[in-house]
Amino acid sequence: MRYLYPAFVILLSVVIVAGCGEARTSAQPEDTIQIDTLSPMDSIGILMGDSCYTLGAIADFTMLPGARPVILDMIKGTVSIFDSTGVFVSSFGGFGEGPGEFQGPMSLVRLPSGIILVMDRQAKVISFNSQGEYLNDWTMEGLGGFSIESMPFDDSTFVSYSFSMRLNESGYGINFLMNRYDAITGEVLTEYFDWSGEPRPSTDFTPGYLVAASDGRGRMYISRIQSESWMIEVYGADATPLDTISLFPDRERVSASDSAMIPGTVYIGYAFSDGETQETAFVNMPESHPFISVLGVDGDGNIWCRRGGLPGNLWDVVSPEGEQLREVFVTLPDSAYYIDVDVNPNGILAFDMFTEEFHKLYIMGEK
Repeated sequence: MRYLYPAFVILLSVVIVAGCGEARTSAQPEDTIQIDTLSPMDSIGILMGDSCYTLGAIADFTMLPGARPVILDMIKGTVSIFDSTGVFVSSFGGFGEGPGEFQGPMSLVRLPSGIILVMDRQAKVISFNSQGEYLNDWTMEGLGGFSIESMPFDDSTFVSYSFSMRLNESGYGINFLMNRYDAITGEVLTEYFDWSGEPRPSTDFTPGYLVAASDGRGRMYISRIQSESWMIEVYGADATPLDTISLFPDRERVSASDSAMIPGTVYIGYAFSDGETQETAFVNMPESHPFISVLGVDGDGNIWCRRGGLPGNLWDVVSPEGEQLREVFVTLPDSAYYIDVDVNPNGILAFDMFTEEFHKLYIMGEK
């Protein structure tokens, strides 16, 4: 789960709609699956002292090759890189209006080629080389837009799931979009998903919710929150699904509290007007938790699927061929509410934004 600057909250999601062709299914009984535990091996972050290790507020994080964590700090306005043991190496960025500076950094993604992208306020995308040197910047289309989740697709392109408002016949409409972009020029290469709705309290926004992950080698996995079955669509560079993975036919969705935000959905404030007055509202929450609340891909190409519902610490690990391999529990010391986990080919990191202490990022491993 991530807070988006200035006042948007993102709770990562997942559940899926069938793609083309016949869905692949697994016949292995769930009670025979191996269960493993993922625990902290090291951590980054202190309450006070060396400023290189004092985190203001973690906006996003990922792992570089060699199991090196990188942290985007929305308060300090920096991208900081650490070695595999959590020792500070370097940082770049900072607040400002110049090249390579940020106004409100929200998320980051690292391509296999070494290019690092930071998604800034108002859907501005800023690119850096592997040494943190500024390359270019451009802006996604749409009014007041921001990137909800971004992921590498290959050496030169990335995929972003974003929110914005667009002009239509009645004024402005709300738009959820997932595109593949050229990292340097911003050219749209593939449109995977495009959903629009009117900015009214009566609008059902849940069709716009989804979650995705990429292996960084040209393969995308997408899950949609409204699906009534556990399913993942598999995509390549084109917008037509290559395959569909369908598992756990007997698993049921868990009902959600009317007052609770749902991990796996996007909670966004927006403004609407009846022509005389203007009001602020929020996109509505679904009635049930998604089957999958986060997706990730590890170094072996296996798909990690976080089960929907709280406490959200159990993952199903599935092979690229659609076979369930094992279950993994994720644990953190003194976890306050919800553990945000990033699974990528270079390693696994975890973070609890609601801890009563200072922000801390954990390097995870199996004991």
